[in-house]
Amino acid sequence: MILTIKLIATDIDGTFLDDQHDYAIDRFNDLLSGMIQQNIHFAIASGNHYGHLLDIFAEKSAIKTFMAENGALIMDGETVVSETNLPHNTIHALLKILTDDPYLQPDSIRLSGQHGSYLNRTDPSATDPKTRYFFSNLQLVDDIASVTDTIYKVNLAWAHNQLKAKADYLNAKFPGQLYATASGFGSIDVVPAGIDKGVGLQALEDYWELSPAEVAAFGDNYNDLEMLRRAKYGYAMRNAAPAIRQAAPCVTRLDNNHSGVLDTIETILANN
Repeated sequence: MILTIKLIATDIDGTFLDDQHDYAIDRFNDLLSGMIQQNIHFAIASGNHYGHLLDIFAEKSAIKTFMAENGALIMDGETVVSETNLPHNTIHALLKILTDDPYLQPDSIRLSGQHGSYLNRTDPSATDPKTRYFFSNLQLVDDIASVTDTIYKVNLAWAHNQLKAKADYLNAKFPGQLYATASGFGSIDVVPAGIDKGVGLQALEDYWELSPAEVAAFGDNYNDLEMLRRAKYGYAMRNAAPAIRQAAPCVTRLDNNHSGVLDTIETILANN
């Protein structure tokens, strides 16, 4: 089968990266050269902060397109393709219900903004190495409700599961104001209403004048579903939860610890 793919977008954690947050750098860079030769755009599509994504690939791979914050901020080099922030009144209402509602009360609340990530100084995750890894330019503050930065995402973490149920609960409490989705690693991402990776993918399609039939996408979690469903070649990772694999059009042959994304890209390039 001959393909006509012009854009490949991939989640990173649990998808492009293995469980040690690594990837086969030389192998990928060869594939990136192959994509450039075939006029295929490549984008990282993540719930993570833009600065964190730049840090991951700095001096390793010449990636220039990033869909950060689950699509709330999309950058192509120095060009802002799309940018949508959470209104401060919505953030304050969210912080209040997170504190007051006994069903919620997360173990940790982080804000992801234009100039950095923010965490209460007393938050127990402040000294956790995982927090320092995922949240670039982390700033400890006395009260995150007082942060005035442009905020793209609120990240909520619990020690226990039921993440999808909690995300659904928040969406019912704030219809048309925000969108909450389970993002893995025991956390929920909260972004502006109408924002998800599928919407972000559409923004990149519009930017490059492409159609979903010309797009391949990779992901492993609930915050990837809209993107996987939008792309004609939407690949759930072999290691994704059964619900994600069932909902996606395709499933990779290998998991994230065996370079499942790179394996599939090799097949795409050979048939494109």
